[in-house]
Amino acid sequence: MVNAVKTPGKVKLLFTLLIGAGLVWLTFSLGQWQTGRAQEKQTLLDAQARALAAEPVSPASARLDLDNLSYRKIELRGRFEAKALIYIDNRQINGRPAVQVVQGFRPEGASFLIPVDRGLLLRNPAEPRLAPNMPAEAMREGEMFNLQGTILPRFAQSAELRGIALGDAENIVMAQSNGFEVWSNFSVNEFEKRTGEPVSNFVVTQQPVSQTAGQQAQAEKVDGFYHLAVPLQEQVAKHKGYAFQWFTMSAVLVLLTLFFVYREFFRSEFYKGNKR
Repeated sequence: MVNAVKTPGKVKLLFTLLIGAGLVWLTFSLGQWQTGRAQEKQTLLDAQARALAAEPVSPASARLDLDNLSYRKIELRGRFEAKALIYIDNRQINGRPAVQVVQGFRPEGASFLIPVDRGLLLRNPAEPRLAPNMPAEAMREGEMFNLQGTILPRFAQSAELRGIALGDAENIVMAQSNGFEVWSNFSVNEFEKRTGEPVSNFVVTQQPVSQTAGQQAQAEKVDGFYHLAVPLQEQVAKHKGYAFQWFTMSAVLVLLTLFFVYREFFRSEFYKGNKR
């Protein structure tokens, strides 16, 4: 009879311990995962910082080893193609509506184009849906330019660094405005199809890329385009914060499990023993 009374209590104790241990394991594992993500982001940030500080490269190929060359400075001589030009919509310069300019650049002697983020242009406040004209100094067709910028593995990264989510790059919206093609976002495949020429597997941004993510400076005008400092969003602190929250929750669950076990089982057994 005594064993029959104690058995349900033991089952309840075991069930409580299993639930508590499972929750502790889950939250601790999530904390470890966030710690690992922080280490991955730190490794990536360190690699990007080394790339930004390295000597410029002058690649002659449309296909680069982006694991090693992303965020390297680039120097090339060539021509901007007037017809390989699109505008990316929904941008702002100091709160004013703007478009981002992407233009194909042909390196000297090459048979491929490199999409280049040249900067931003303000829209006309009186006609905000009208695409702005290109600066005169930027449209001298056939003239040789010395391209200087930073290699990006794909265009989306340039936008993500500014906190702009592009979504599905293949699902773009295109419209004609003032003789220019305005896109909602960028697709290398679509750009290649429109230009009818091979396109590189990387994009070059002429806007400054820096490791420091401090307060964003005002836009500066360079060769008719507005340039904004693009900080690398390292996100290491965010993942460390998430890890701290999960580890804290894990510790709290340990204490709560011990508290409930003590209150429901050991304390009641202690009181029963004293009554006897």
